[in-house]
Amino acid sequence: MEYTIIRVYRVPGLSQVEATDRFVEARELGVERDYLVRDYVRGPQGERKGMSVRSAASWWTLVRRQLLGR
Repeated sequence: MEYTIIRVYRVPGLSQVEATDRFVEARELGVERDYLVRDYVRGPQGERKGMSVRSAASWWTLVRRQLLGR
């Protein structure tokens, strides 16, 4: 069996370049999950399931958001 998984991120920015740079920085820091909105999983027969994968933010993530103003 084979599944297709699509991850959807929402990243703020004044331009596509700025949003891309911000997302690359988040990936390098290992916090891209902060921008994750939804996962879509498609099964072998094409059925789709939308799944929200947002978990509670860690204390470190909350501190970082407050310090960086995000």
